[in-house]
Amino acid sequence: GGGAEDSLAARLGLGEMSTLFDNPPPGADELVALSKVISLVEEGAARTAFGESLAFDRVVIDTAPTGHTLRLLEYPRFISNLLTKGLSLREKIDVPFDAVGQAGAFLAGQLGISMPARGDVEAAGRRVRDEATKFRDRMQAFDSLLHDSERAEFVVVSIATSLSTAETGRLVPQLLGSGVAVRHIVVNQMLNPDGDSTAFLRRIFKEQQRTLAFLRASPHTGGLSMTEVPRFDTEVVGVYGLRALASVAFRAGDYGDLFTAPSAAGKRFVFVGGKGGVGKTSVSGALGVRLADDGVKTLIVSTDPAHSLGDALAMRLSGDPTEVEGTGGLLYAMEVDTERALEEFQSKLRGLTKLGSRFGDLAGKIGLDDLGDMLERPPPGVDELVALANVLAVAKKADFQRVLIDTAPTGHTLRLLSFPDFLEGFLSKLLALKRRLDGALSVAKNLFPGLKGFVSGDGGRDDIEDAAAAIERFRSEAAELERIIADPTVTQFVVVTAPTALAALESERLVQGLRQRDVAVRSLIVNQVAAEANAAGYVTRLAQGQHKCLQELERMSVTSPLRSASLDAPPIQVRQVPFFDTELRNVYALRMLAAVLFGTD
Repeated sequence: GGGAEDSLAARLGLGEMSTLFDNPPPGADELVALSKVISLVEEGAARTAFGESLAFDRVVIDTAPTGHTLRLLEYPRFISNLLTKGLSLREKIDVPFDAVGQAGAFLAGQLGISMPARGDVEAAGRRVRDEATKFRDRMQAFDSLLHDSERAEFVVVSIATSLSTAETGRLVPQLLGSGVAVRHIVVNQMLNPDGDSTAFLRRIFKEQQRTLAFLRASPHTGGLSMTEVPRFDTEVVGVYGLRALASVAFRAGDYGDLFTAPSAAGKRFVFVGGKGGVGKTSVSGALGVRLADDGVKTLIVSTDPAHSLGDALAMRLSGDPTEVEGTGGLLYAMEVDTERALEEFQSKLRGLTKLGSRFGDLAGKIGLDDLGDMLERPPPGVDELVALANVLAVAKKADFQRVLIDTAPTGHTLRLLSFPDFLEGFLSKLLALKRRLDGALSVAKNLFPGLKGFVSGDGGRDDIEDAAAAIERFRSEAAELERIIADPTVTQFVVVTAPTALAALESERLVQGLRQRDVAVRSLIVNQVAAEANAAGYVTRLAQGQHKCLQELERMSVTSPLRSASLDAPPIQVRQVPFFDTELRNVYALRMLAAVLFGTD
């Protein structure tokens, strides 16, 4: 007799159905870890390394920056749906021949295939089903927790800059609209214009110098061409502000032939990334302006789900290249339209789900219906990747000599760089499945006329072939994107950081992650560097700009709950945190921060 893995789908050569989701999409690992921590706490199963029981009254989750966090919040429902459909699909893939009725019995008899032992199949199926069900239930519980205002809330942290304020203005309504409670906005790094600004800035300068020395000595960042950019006393927005930033940030440094005349160098791609809040988008915009001023036709693309590129350029952007005024027609900018990309991707997958129509009644019995449902909801992040692949395909055909990619913060960027490999593999398996099904159908129809009525033939053939062609294009673009990213003659990554210990450590990890993915990294831009001595009124001018942003955040704290779909959305409190002249990196320093945040008024 056959083993427990024998199944109708496998015997027909359709093993790809069970391997389609063997490799989880990038980002699923952190969700699994997070949900496991929460489950341990809620079930009282948390233990120390010595096996002692731990009990917690509160769990505080330090999330990634905006775009990454929004993706993470989408994952529980995606995983829950995937597992629900996957369980059904698994049962049908693992079902023995004698359970598929007349069609299965006929095929088994004609092909001389032995039946697996029912007990072996059922035991193996139960083990898989029990584990998957347990994990699915955990995902559903986690999703319920996120949307239960009595048990969870989201504290939004911002800084008083126009870009951060605008991003917060988009984040809060999105959270409220998805049913996540928001009751507090914390505004960090607020300056006091009435204090001793000279002594304050001197202390910050000394702290930053230690971080700069660390970056120079690091085995990961020390070999990079490092440029220090001062903290301006006014916000750098619009073409003229970005031009001033470019005059400092790109005055020198190792950028290869990036600034070479277009006639002497081909198309180049530059990814700009780093920790959240260090000024990546401003640096991307400044680089674009500098290239345009040098006569190089350039496209800037934002891939961050929490777009800020339009805010930096002081203009409205869309999913199509838009000319940036004041650059002589040489600079264009766009923000990837993830919704449009996702709809395009899903529409093509929908065509492939009609494969089941070729198998008639047999489709439901070997799991094709469930597979179709699973493909209706691709993993979060596919939209960004498909959009980026489309953009790069357009850029390659257009006459842009340089394409700048303004990426999301570190963790999200590393996930995005891992996605081409995941998507290429996923789509390859999907196409292999389609070819297997075509072959199985042809064999069944030609060799076994008795199957008439179980397979229907050419239902939806045009849609299926169109879908297969489109998916092959997606697969090819994902593979091409992977090749471009890892080609040092075409692509380089510019790392942006700030002179703080936390940002420096994250920059180290980013450089390591990029090199592990064979991405060329030559340059490090250290933004917001304090001068040893500043002109009179420097802090006052910074504080005045912060005050305007604070007023906007306070206005938003009132209007956002009123616009929320939830009628009982609570008011949002705005709390200010001063700009400390030292980094808060131990329990005692954090206790001082807590006193400011949670002390009595």
